Amino acid sequence: MVIRFLAEGAASGLNVIAVYVTEILRVTGFDVALTLPRFTPEGVTAIAQWGLVALIGYWVLTVVLRLLICVVRRVFWVVKTVLALWLFGLIVTDKTATADTTAVRLGGLVLGCVLLTLLTSGSEKTCSVDNRLSSLEGRLKAVEKRKGE
Repeated sequence: MVIRFLAEGAASGLNVIAVYVTEILRVTGFDVALTLPRFTPEGVTAIAQWGLVALIGYWVLTVVLRLLICVVRRVFWVVKTVLALWLFGLIVTDKTATADTTAVRLGGLVLGCVLLTLLTSGSEKTCSVDNRLSSLEGRLKAVEKRKGE
């Protein structure tokens, strides 16, 4: 009953707006041979229901995709860590390599891990740090301004 009352009110409000828009267009010189459609309470209810379904679908899809991305990041981190430890073990246990060769290999491993971390880390963390830093800079300027006065 409440939904029917709200739908009737919304439909009548939309019909009033449609009349005003038609009249404004007619006065400004546009040929308004086609009048705007008449809004019905059933149509308003149907649009509201589809809008609600779309909103819920968007929310569920967002939650599922965020969860999926989080799981993929964790799995990639585990794979990266296991691979790095395996390569570290291979490099350190190589009896035929000299100390210089081992050092270069370990440096390459560290460089590769750093590059993978930088490439796979989210840019939102960087943006968050930048926002915090600019906020702190603004506060510092405000404190310096107060001290100067």
